[in-house]
Amino acid sequence: MAEQLVKSAALEAVQLYEKSQKKCNRTRVFHNAKKLMENYNRIHQGVVEGVSELSYLEGRSHLESSSEEDMYINSILKSKLRSIVIIAHLDKCMKLLKEEQKRKNAPEKFEAFKLYYLDNVTQEEIAEILHSTDRTVRRWVSEVTEILSVYLFGADAIVLD
Repeated sequence: MAEQLVKSAALEAVQLYEKSQKKCNRTRVFHNAKKLMENYNRIHQGVVEGVSELSYLEGRSHLESSSEEDMYINSILKSKLRSIVIIAHLDKCMKLLKEEQKRKNAPEKFEAFKLYYLDNVTQEEIAEILHSTDRTVRRWVSEVTEILSVYLFGADAIVLD
């Protein structure tokens, strides 16, 4: 009897722990999507205006570093390449997001999202532009960011019960 009770309690504890881990993962994914959007313009500017050239990487099967300076330069180039991939992925996901909101007859939600993250307009100003309240704008931006996190991170952004 006691052994059965212990097994049952342990099973319930494991299930609760797994559920909390999934929620934590979803929160992390949402946070990462938000951080990517908050820094989209900076990353994009770094890609466009950065001084490093990716052509430096061509013809190298692997990056060999003969000095600390070479390692630093290679690190910058790898970072730029990663930034290019991230920006391309974000652009594609935002295109899908815009189309989805249009299909749902809610283009104002994407517009609020775009104005907030890409155009750096305050929520109060967006509320005036879209003839709504700042609370509504906050909700729209949050909803669209959550959907974006699914486009960006796939199943990791979804908590299954």
